[in-house]
Amino acid sequence: MPLIVRTHRPPPPPVSPADDRYPIQVTYIDPDGVEWPWSDPTSGIIVTSVTGIGSPPASYTGIALPDGGSLAQSYTAASRQIVIGLHVFDEESQAGLLDKIDRLARALWTERAGVPAPGMLVFARPNGTVRQIEVYCTSGPEQTDTDATRNAYQVSTDYALTFTSALDPLFVDQEVVGPIVFEPPPPSGAGVPPMPPVLLKPRSSLGTTQVTNEGNGDAYPVWKLYGPGAPTVTNVTTGRSFSVEELSEGEVVTVDTRPGRQSAIDQDGNDRWGDLVKTSPRDLWVLPSGTSVLELEIANADAGAKIELTYARRWLRA
Repeated sequence: MPLIVRTHRPPPPPVSPADDRYPIQVTYIDPDGVEWPWSDPTSGIIVTSVTGIGSPPASYTGIALPDGGSLAQSYTAASRQIVIGLHVFDEESQAGLLDKIDRLARALWTERAGVPAPGMLVFARPNGTVRQIEVYCTSGPEQTDTDATRNAYQVSTDYALTFTSALDPLFVDQEVVGPIVFEPPPPSGAGVPPMPPVLLKPRSSLGTTQVTNEGNGDAYPVWKLYGPGAPTVTNVTTGRSFSVEELSEGEVVTVDTRPGRQSAIDQDGNDRWGDLVKTSPRDLWVLPSGTSVLELEIANADAGAKIELTYARRWLRA
């Protein structure tokens, strides 16, 4: 009995309404850094559906109370799953279709050299902002599409891919904020800067040191601390603080506060985690959504001492 072959018609490009609204564009970056533009009909791979890009599921723990209530202990974002439907086609060549499927299988296999290697889902909004999330593909590449089975992969096939978030279940801006530079005020006259500790202020501010995180999720700062001096970084709003033991002239320590990536590395690549003064990893504090009042100072500061702050905004949804 001959195989049934359908005449393929790729999905038409989305029509823009009169008020110039456009769909969110989806790109996948595989573990090898190859970009797959899944919203481009000319690529031969087109998104047909996306779910799971709203707010993440919440992980809640609490203590039951005698009256039936619950005393909350924690409320955090849990790992999310994103399900994406793909239509893969090649009207000109069956060999081209099979090659595309082979390459896609490798791209969706999120492991390299025996080690988990996440890909990246990237969602571009019409206003030009881009949010992304690291993911592992956990199901879907070995699909059982009825049409593809009937025509034996002559023209097209469909996928229903499930991605699981990696270290962070929230979406992160592709572009970072900063660096915001904090440095001692210039001396009032000839001679050395003010006596320690020196309170640092951003170059663009003469008032209270504040930083506003415009994302709707907590942001994790990355600090570059320049010697000479002993820097202390405090978020007055949250009450968290950490410091670094005294740095000599020319020393620079980068402190990354992101969960799963927390580290302190100097300009030569040496581990300086042991030089952090803190009571717990939580003291490597976050920037909550909204405005935080900061107090940054360097004891025994001298010329060249400063602090730089960068962070990426995080979002509950794409």
